Amino acid sequence: MNEFDYIKKYFRPLTGEISRDLKDDAAVFKQNKGKDLIISTDTLVEGIHFFGNEDPLVIAKKSLRVNLSDMASMGAKPIFYNLSLSIPKNKVKSFIPKFSKGLKEDQEKYKIELIGGDLTNSPSHINITITIFGETKTGKSISRKSSQNGDLLYVSGILGLSNIGLINFNNKSSSFNIAKNRYLLPQPRVELGLILNPLVNSMIDISDGLVQDATHLAVSSGLSIELDLKNIPIPNIKKINHNELLDSALYGGDDYELLFSCSPINENKIKKISKNLNLKITKIGVFSNYVDKYLIFKNSKKIPKDNSYLHF
Repeated sequence: MNEFDYIKKYFRPLTGEISRDLKDDAAVFKQNKGKDLIISTDTLVEGIHFFGNEDPLVIAKKSLRVNLSDMASMGAKPIFYNLSLSIPKNKVKSFIPKFSKGLKEDQEKYKIELIGGDLTNSPSHINITITIFGETKTGKSISRKSSQNGDLLYVSGILGLSNIGLINFNNKSSSFNIAKNRYLLPQPRVELGLILNPLVNSMIDISDGLVQDATHLAVSSGLSIELDLKNIPIPNIKKINHNELLDSALYGGDDYELLFSCSPINENKIKKISKNLNLKITKIGVFSNYVDKYLIFKNSKKIPKDNSYLHF
């Protein structure tokens, strides 16, 4: 099979009307009146974002979910995506069938479809680039820059699991199964992002660690954040001490939970959302006028470390 055969057999079934059946050079989308189109791109590289020996179905889902998380952080409804896949010839036959199945399963789960892309040969490693498109009401997307003095800082879920899963990926103990699964399969908070849209002032998904992404919110808004370390939601893994768990939450990354600010007047509404979704949402800090630091730890001698993940 050549690349056109693979596209016809495995990727065309994932598309709809917008893609023009992948027979034209581009997709055509008629923008809905009163809506903003929200666009984001992420690339996953073998050896950097995934090992390469995972089930291709899982790699597909992770690739799509990290992009879905970007839509969640904007309070946007995801609608379709482009896929560019570069893969060595010797991996094509074993990889693409399972990869396309993973995409299909998550397309159905998150109600999103493929509209086009590219399939090419790669010398040695698999590279996956997805450009995702979502929509909000005009002017209603959530940014990182609109936090207000006195806003409360919240985070969804449990932090640090993905980093612990990565560190202990080859550990055979069942104690790390949940963490390893979270590393392999992020849980994008799409529904939560849509519900939070009218309530929050700023929002970001945690991809690079709580400290780094909280700092992004503070810098973008020109404010300081006082982070309460005692309230950080960390996992309960008996084989790992508290400080290691906390460090994974603060600096590990790949959690893809939502970090957001809102006015104290919405505190009860956030509690109700947490209950209705059966999802832990924790108040972990407060915004104040900037003095000399963007991020400080409340009642602690610890100083935020500059060791969150950076590509370069």
